Amino acid sequence: MLARILSAALLTAAAALTLAPVAAANPADDPYGWNTYHDKTANFVAPLDPGAFGDRGDKAIVLSPFGTSRVIECKGDGHYVAVSCRQFDDQAREHAITQVMFVPFRPVYVYNPF
Repeated sequence: MLARILSAALLTAAAALTLAPVAAANPADDPYGWNTYHDKTANFVAPLDPGAFGDRGDKAIVLSPFGTSRVIECKGDGHYVAVSCRQFDDQAREHAITQVMFVPFRPVYVYNPF
């Protein structure tokens, strides 16, 4: 009797899993923009820029050979999706801009040349 109940339950579960629709995430469906890179250059300042330690002291510092003269793109919100930033060089190669100093200090990001 127990074998019949277990086999019936197993067949029911197998049928449900086989016939259930498969959920597929569409990369184009990104309602919050967390997985898409956006221009965030205005959120950064190079350490030698005017006002870097004055009126623009609330911006994150970026240590990059290009400073903020080239676009810095970031994605993620830091909660649901990890923040990831990048910058392109003269040959249009992507380089990561990695955060090395966190709260409670002013954020500092460093250009990865590799």
